[in-house]
Amino acid sequence: MKLKRSVLIALIFILIAANAVTLLFYFTKGESGSVTSKLAGTETAATVGGETISRESWMFEMEQRYGKEVLRELINQNVMDQLAEKYDIKVTEEELDKEITLIKSVYNSYDKDLLADEEILRDRVRTELLLEKVLTKDVNIPSEDIERYYKENQDQYTIPEMYNLSQIVASTKEEADQIANEIEDGSGFQALAMERSIDDISAVQGGNIGYIPAVSHILAGEAGKSIQSLDKGEVSDVIELEGNYYIFQLNDMLEAHDYSLEDVKDQIRRRLAIEQVEKSIKPEDFWEELDVDWFYEGSL
Repeated sequence: MKLKRSVLIALIFILIAANAVTLLFYFTKGESGSVTSKLAGTETAATVGGETISRESWMFEMEQRYGKEVLRELINQNVMDQLAEKYDIKVTEEELDKEITLIKSVYNSYDKDLLADEEILRDRVRTELLLEKVLTKDVNIPSEDIERYYKENQDQYTIPEMYNLSQIVASTKEEADQIANEIEDGSGFQALAMERSIDDISAVQGGNIGYIPAVSHILAGEAGKSIQSLDKGEVSDVIELEGNYYIFQLNDMLEAHDYSLEDVKDQIRRRLAIEQVEKSIKPEDFWEELDVDWFYEGSL
C-alpha cells in the first residue's frame, strides 16, 4: 500500500524531537534576534578535551538547524485544528488506531524514524487525517466505486499478526553469547547491533528489520516460539538460523486485523476523493486564510 502521509511524517519526525529545546530558545530571543542572558552563556552543555560547549551555543545551533521546520509543523498543527473546528471535523481515536495499524503493517526498517515515538506518530497522522477530511468534505464518491476499490485492494485491509523486531547476527555461537552477556550487563541493543552485527543492512538501522508476519521463516519453529514469548522490549536467547546466530529484540507487536468494507469505507472515500484534487494541497496553503504570522516571515 502506498502511504502518501508517510512521506510527510518521515521528513519531519527527527525535527520534532528537537521541539522542546527549540521552543525554549524562542522564548529567550530578544527583539533583535540575538540570544539574551536568560540562558547564561557560561552554562556548560558538554566538555571535549577540556574545551567547553556552552548551552547558549548549543541552543543557537539547534534553532539554526531545526527551528524553522519545527515551528512550521507546530503552525500546521494549529492551522488544521482551526480548520477542523471551522468545519466541525473530528478525528476519533478509533480512526487513529486504524490508520496507524495500516501504516505499521507496511513499515520496514528504512522507516524506523517514523515509529520511534508513538505519541508523535499519532499527532502526525491526526494532522494528515484532518487535512484529508478538509480537502474532501464536499466530494461525493459513488458507493459502487468504494466497493470496487475495496474488492480490488482487499489484501491491504487483511493484516496478519506481525512482530516488529531488531536483530544482531553473529557468525559464531561464542560471539553471540558474548554479545548476549553484554546486553544482560546493560549495553544497548541498538549500539551493539551497529557495532557487532554481521548483517550490514540491518546493522546501520540499529538492528531494526521492521514488522515481520508471524508466518515468516524467521518466526517458524523454535525460533518463533522464543520470539513470540517475549514481552515488548525483551531480548531473546541466542537462536541458530541458517548457519548464523541471532539475538532478537521485540519492539512491538500487531494483532491480526481483517477490516471489513464498513470499517474502511470512509478511508477509501477520502483516498478516491483526493485523487480528484487537481494539485497537491498542504497545510501551508491555508496560512493566508488564517492570517499566519511567524518568526520566519517572508518564506515558507
